[in-house]
Amino acid sequence: MLLALWFACSAPLPAAETGGDAPTDSGRSAESTGPCRAYAAAEAVAQVSDPALDELSGLAVSRQNPGILWTHEDSGGAPELYALDATGATVATVQVVGADNVDWEDLAIGPCDAGWCLAVGDIGTLGTDRASFAILRLIEPVLDGSPTYAVEAEVLPYTWPDVAEDAESLALFPDGTPLVVSKRADATAGLYRLPAGATVLERLADVQTGAPGEDLTARATAADLSTDGAVLLLRTYLHLYEFDVTDPTTPGPAVERAFGLELQGEAVAYDPLQGGFWQVSEGVGPTLHYTGCTGDP
Repeated sequence: MLLALWFACSAPLPAAETGGDAPTDSGRSAESTGPCRAYAAAEAVAQVSDPALDELSGLAVSRQNPGILWTHEDSGGAPELYALDATGATVATVQVVGADNVDWEDLAIGPCDAGWCLAVGDIGTLGTDRASFAILRLIEPVLDGSPTYAVEAEVLPYTWPDVAEDAESLALFPDGTPLVVSKRADATAGLYRLPAGATVLERLADVQTGAPGEDLTARATAADLSTDGAVLLLRTYLHLYEFDVTDPTTPGPAVERAFGLELQGEAVAYDPLQGGFWQVSEGVGPTLHYTGCTGDP
């Protein structure tokens, strides 16, 4: 029932708004929730038109508003979320009430008591000895044509179980439990979850994010989970991987996927209806890339 509702609230970015053909997938049904085994080449769909959005660091496909991608700015930006349409235009701004953008690094979406909630990862270290981190949870608004909205956030503070790590990747399990992925310089990343009511992350496992000895290009910068929670999509500056996390304490081996190369890519999100994924980078006028799924499991 939950997955049926997920797809009922979703829709692909429509061709009518792009001025051309919207991304399409062949051989994949709208009801499919399993991982994709074959992807098409990445498509450059549009450019983000607002020059002020030059440090995009999170991405999520709307469940309440067909054809909308949610995004936000990196550390020091306004505590706001931006709704982008398929042309890259900003159609609405959501002020996140009760929170500051200390170091927002990623964005996720998933079920909650109110229906669908957005989760903002205030999870970066800002290069400091920051001790307290937080995930901000807010109800996804239904856009009605207004340019601005204000939504109060529930703040879920947490600490690390041992030494605090930098992190730029956040995802949600199907029950809404947050997954935080650390950003390391040794071509690995740590998987941690925040159980309901907890204030300390629970360590799950480590995964490999590049070749041994690889540094900057192998640092994890964004993540998402498939709708069934079985597959973790994890990107770095140069790589994009999928991991079988049916048992998140014992992830399967990395499967590297082709994607749109970007100068400083720090956002990726599965498309729950079409089965592919979206990505965007920092910089002025960054490109929205879409990689479609060409086959079911």
